Amino acid sequence: MEIYKLDSIEEGVAAMESPEGLMLYFSAERLPENSKTGDCFTLENKRFVFQKEETEKRRAAISVLLDGLMNKK
Repeated sequence: MEIYKLDSIEEGVAAMESPEGLMLYFSAERLPENSKTGDCFTLENKRFVFQKEETEKRRAAISVLLDGLMNKK
C-alpha cells in the first residue's frame, strides 16, 4: 500500500509527500473534507482516500519521538 502524506494546504493547493519522498501538488478538492496536515492517504481511482489507522500510527510514533527529545537531559 503506497501512502501519501499531506504536508500542507494553501490557497486551495495540497502539497503531498509521495511514498518516494517527492513533493506533489494537487487541487485540495481531491482530498476529503476536513483533511489536516499529517494525514495519510492512499490513491484509489484518482482520489485520495484517508487512512485513519496509518495516520494514527504515524502520529503516535512522532509523539513518542518528541517526548523522548523533550525529556532528554
